[in-house]
Amino acid sequence: MPSRVADDLWHEFILYTKNYDAFCRRAFGRFLHHTPAVVPGDARRSNEGLRRCWRHACLEENIDPRTPARLPLLFALDGKLNVSGGFRYVADCSSLRRAGESGSDADNGDGGCGGACGGGGD
Repeated sequence: MPSRVADDLWHEFILYTKNYDAFCRRAFGRFLHHTPAVVPGDARRSNEGLRRCWRHACLEENIDPRTPARLPLLFALDGKLNVSGGFRYVADCSSLRRAGESGSDADNGDGGCGGACGGGGD
């Protein structure tokens, strides 16, 4: 989950199991089991879900995932709400790469970064 606030809300929703089950079946056609979040990191494979989420969030908001002009809301949410410890992303990772921050929390591994640079906040 690219947003701590969205992850917290999802965890709260899961506690209402009947409603969560009904939602999952309507939205996804099946029940989705909980899988604990993994903080984005260096290993590109561990960021596969984040890259997929980035692509779908961009496409949903008519943003080119390779050359985004802005962040999709799910990736901007923690920053917009100034969530302490939230994830922060930038639409253009080139400045982070020049500063040597790519590869840690700064890069989602999507070719040209795909815009989803970010990491732990505050």
